[in-house]
Amino acid sequence: MDNQAYLDQIAVKGKVKSGPILTPFLIKIIAAGIITLITMIIVGSVINASNAKVTQSYERVYVTINTISNEESPFRTYFEKVKDSNLRSYITTLLSSLRTTGITLEGIAPNVGINADAITPAVRAEDDTNFYDLDDSLRDAFYTGTLDRTYAAKAYYEISLLLSYEEAARSKTPNQEFANLLDQSINDLKTIQEQFKAYNENN
Repeated sequence: MDNQAYLDQIAVKGKVKSGPILTPFLIKIIAAGIITLITMIIVGSVINASNAKVTQSYERVYVTINTISNEESPFRTYFEKVKDSNLRSYITTLLSSLRTTGITLEGIAPNVGINADAITPAVRAEDDTNFYDLDDSLRDAFYTGTLDRTYAAKAYYEISLLLSYEEAARSKTPNQEFANLLDQSINDLKTIQEQFKAYNENN
């Protein structure tokens, strides 16, 4: 055997057969990993979306209470111009109740994810629209001599709106302190709501 043939024989013996890089077992592992990753991403997105909705539910309670009861509220702006003494009494009860609820809520807010300085833009936009609509309605009513009737109708509407927000938040919160506050507020608002309802029906 010449040298070249001998070297060729050695080269053939030295070769190791290599199998496919991706075996069926490895492919299954990779596929399972990809599926798990996708599932985690989807579940994470759903959880984040759910948490965002809960936070927005709480924020709506917070901003609506402020819209109705704070010092810049149209309800406070036009309160002194209301003529009917009974209506003024109902308004005083409403504003006092919400002011008390609002003060308590300020202390609870951080514990339930409400950040007054970072309200969700969509919630803030809704509240701004509501505020300006309320202000426009009461101002127009004042100049047209229908303030008392319009004020009572708007108060009833705002109470109904706030009650829907509070009941939604109550169904979601695991925070007992917040739940207790909402229970008390809902109970108080329903009583006050009946007063405005009766006024609207008789005027």
